[in-house]
Amino acid sequence: MTQFLIELAKPSDDAELQNLAVEQIRSGSATVYFRHQPSFFQSVRVQGPVNQIGVVRDSQTDRIVGWGIRSIRAAYMNGMAANLGYLGGVWIDPSVRSGMLLARIYRSFYELHRDRQTQLYLTTIPEDAYQIRQLLASGRAGLPYYDDWGRYYAVGIRTTTAGGRSSGPIEVVRADASHIQQIEECLSQHGPRRQFFPCFIANDFLSGVPHLRDLHTKDFYLALEQGRVVGAAALWNQTAFRQLVLAGYRGWRRMYEAIVQRVRSYLRRPAGFRPGQEIPYRFLSFLTIQEDRRDVFRVLLETLSHESAETGACCLLAGFHEKDPLLPEVWRHRPYVHCRRLYLVYWEDGIDFCRSLQDLVPYVELATL
Repeated sequence: MTQFLIELAKPSDDAELQNLAVEQIRSGSATVYFRHQPSFFQSVRVQGPVNQIGVVRDSQTDRIVGWGIRSIRAAYMNGMAANLGYLGGVWIDPSVRSGMLLARIYRSFYELHRDRQTQLYLTTIPEDAYQIRQLLASGRAGLPYYDDWGRYYAVGIRTTTAGGRSSGPIEVVRADASHIQQIEECLSQHGPRRQFFPCFIANDFLSGVPHLRDLHTKDFYLALEQGRVVGAAALWNQTAFRQLVLAGYRGWRRMYEAIVQRVRSYLRRPAGFRPGQEIPYRFLSFLTIQEDRRDVFRVLLETLSHESAETGACCLLAGFHEKDPLLPEVWRHRPYVHCRRLYLVYWEDGIDFCRSLQDLVPYVELATL
């Protein structure tokens, strides 16, 4: 009998997976991580309607020593709606890490893949994880194909109460039930211009499907020009099931923050964030801008920053591929940046499909990773 068993996770694994699924994210001199409470299973459901959590279990101790997630959701590829997979969270305890065990994990992924629900998967890997990226892209030990599709920036934009409503030709309004058709039309008209943009219909937002938990029509904002919709985005609050936590500071920032905390205490002002504290945030999601107009995005981003700050959030989180023409507007806000590499992952049956992909700007929804 083999020591390590690979199987789908059980409900009783929830607490253990919460403790294992802690990937520290470094951005400049600060380090943060996501906490999946009260349930890891509920948290990862935002990755797609199909969600399969595989675990590597030590049969001698019943301890989980590895895990990974295969999810599937609808997305636009070459402008057409199709099923897109995502492989995330592949992790093996260093004490048992081996090429053979990694190969077994991917064989289990392939067994799941035989349902033929998709031909293509995405994954993102931290750019500084050179050894991991080299290993996965090596094709050894029965690994699938890994094609590097460039940098993917996960950014954190500081919110501000300054600014707010625009007095120019572009007006931003908060959506309500009467705007649902306009939201759907904007997403379906401009979303297909991006490779891998999420594909939804109006009923998805109204029916409360699990992979859109806590996202409602009122969370969308529409950019209007002469009464015509020229852009849209949503503020997705996931703090009820996924919390952003400050892990700590590094280098000079650690000393700086210690001094600032003492000054704040002396002046009897509210303390800043300390390690272990939650950072209130919102995801900037489902961004669609007519013809990639930077003036529209500028107004929309400023408004959403203001709206987020009004609700107590101090950070907007979003993801942008390095080819995204809207990135210059993001850099203007001097955001926190965590750089990853975007990979296409596929087996033999996906080769022709991957070769057929057009050179469109990729869009990967950060809130669903």
